[in-house]
Amino acid sequence: MNDLTKQTQEILSQIKKLSSIRFKKQMKERFGINTQYAVGTPVTRLRELAKNLPRPNQPLAEALWNSGLHEARILASLLADPTQMTREKLNTWVKDLNSWDLCDACCCNLFSKTKNPLQLAERWMKNEEEFTRRAGFATLAFLANPRSKMSDDDLCLLLPLIKIHASDPRPMVHKAVNWALRNIGKKNPRLTPRAIACANDILDLYEENKTARWVANNALWELNLPKIKALIARRK
Repeated sequence: MNDLTKQTQEILSQIKKLSSIRFKKQMKERFGINTQYAVGTPVTRLRELAKNLPRPNQPLAEALWNSGLHEARILASLLADPTQMTREKLNTWVKDLNSWDLCDACCCNLFSKTKNPLQLAERWMKNEEEFTRRAGFATLAFLANPRSKMSDDDLCLLLPLIKIHASDPRPMVHKAVNWALRNIGKKNPRLTPRAIACANDILDLYEENKTARWVANNALWELNLPKIKALIARRK
């Protein structure tokens, strides 16, 4: 047994020791997480494990990912090196996604930090697979956070895809579309009117589609909240 295999097995053992049947049940019933390959370990515990490991560690991340364990894959997203995630590896990992929490963890911890993440998001948005498309919009949502250095114009290049996929009937997709639209609107005062215009365009395009209208109306509701307006006004 080599050192990597030994370390991987030790970490998998730790993950299982930190799990509970009760939490696994809560994951499924309360949060709608696919627990088929999960043992029931809270993300807070996984982050504690990550703090005690040198990062990045691409070989360990890949070994944990290949284990197939849900929580191990979340930990892998924290340990992986964005600079070593080739297009082939990214496409392999995104195809393995089977739950919203794993998808969003990868988008936050890894996908949004890779080279040319906006192009990556755009490519995935155009893919028909449910969690691949969600990954595209979730990555965009993280790229639109206030601290992101992504330019306003670059973010707005993907507004047309938000319009197109606002009508996707799958909750895991259209909720991510809505999330991306809201985050773009909240990033700064310059982007707010562009996000609002996008939402209004969706309402005009989909007069009878309840899904698309929810995506647009929910975004408009949040962007017009007084506390959100005040928050946006303080951003540059």
